[in-house]
Amino acid sequence: MGMRKVLTRVFLAVAGTSILSTATAFAAASGSINDDGVNIRSGASTSSDVIGTAGKGTELVLHGRDGDWYQVTFNGSNEAYVSADYLDVTRAEGTVEGSDVNVRTGSNTKSDIIKTVNDGDVITVIGKLDGWYQLAYNNGNAYISQDYLEGDMLTYLPVVSATEEVVEEQQPNEEKTQTTTEEETYGVVIADSNLRVRSSASTNGEILENLDGGEIFDVLEAGTDWLKIQTAKGTTGYVSTEYVSLRKGEKPASNRIAPAPSSEGLQVIEYAQRFLGTPYVWAGTDLENGVDCSGYVYAVMQHFGVSLNRSSAAMTANGVEIDKEELAAGDLVFFDSDKNGSISHVGIYMGDNKYIHASSGKAASVIVSDLTDSYSAGTYVTARRVLV
Repeated sequence: MGMRKVLTRVFLAVAGTSILSTATAFAAASGSINDDGVNIRSGASTSSDVIGTAGKGTELVLHGRDGDWYQVTFNGSNEAYVSADYLDVTRAEGTVEGSDVNVRTGSNTKSDIIKTVNDGDVITVIGKLDGWYQLAYNNGNAYISQDYLEGDMLTYLPVVSATEEVVEEQQPNEEKTQTTTEEETYGVVIADSNLRVRSSASTNGEILENLDGGEIFDVLEAGTDWLKIQTAKGTTGYVSTEYVSLRKGEKPASNRIAPAPSSEGLQVIEYAQRFLGTPYVWAGTDLENGVDCSGYVYAVMQHFGVSLNRSSAAMTANGVEIDKEELAAGDLVFFDSDKNGSISHVGIYMGDNKYIHASSGKAASVIVSDLTDSYSAGTYVTARRVLV
């Protein structure tokens, strides 16, 4: 395989194409939260502070294990921990020890050899069984003997079922057949926003569509640096492997996976409430003396190091779109107050159906409103998560 920097690649085959592909989005190991509202803590103990929560299906990068806890990346911090009871390891990297080690189509030495790997090669593993590791390659129908692969996180991978292969002695004039159980492969955007879907596998290709972070798409073909995909809107094109996470199994019914709410959300709300009553001033961004709706949101978020576009309509390009049912403190809520089909107002969600915003109405100041009141419910359009 060559140099190690090439071997951070994820093994994958899609639509019958047997190729070794790279997706640099994957780290040494990753895992998926298996329950709703799971606490993420600052240390490997239930007495450690809760720094946030993660919902079922949230995928986290793993850095190691401390007793019954996994150390993970959460909201930009590598010093975060989750109980091993609530996180399933989904993939981990292993380093080959040996020369000309066979990668086979099944978990036995009678299976066909796909290729060979060599000492120092790093490959991505998704499961283990009976002395073999299952690789994220060839729709999961690729295996390597556990004797030739080392890695700290490999032991925590799930036990998987073997590929079903017919290897009995053949009768005269009877052809040997092989059946495999294939799982669906799909992709998830891990860029914050505006992942460009292009007409060709090149940065010179025409931009056909922009995808938000968390959006899910079908993988048609996998290559080293580019994937051929089909989006939820039906667009067929190419995206860079650098900004996507490739996953196996049943594709979620939703067209996207929302990022977990940020632990900073409550801090944002506490800060935002300091300016209740600040006068409404068109184009204002002064939290003490005058703000308009987008100026208020812009200035509050800037205090927490979040850079947003300046107008309410332009802010819909920031962060990740979320459903109304997924709203958490610190998310942005958007309205078509003029009912002309465009965004004209924005506020910050507080929780319990409340949001704080700079109103140009009778109050003409920063106020708290309810999403269920007639104005808000009738003009609500969308929401974005900008705290990640």
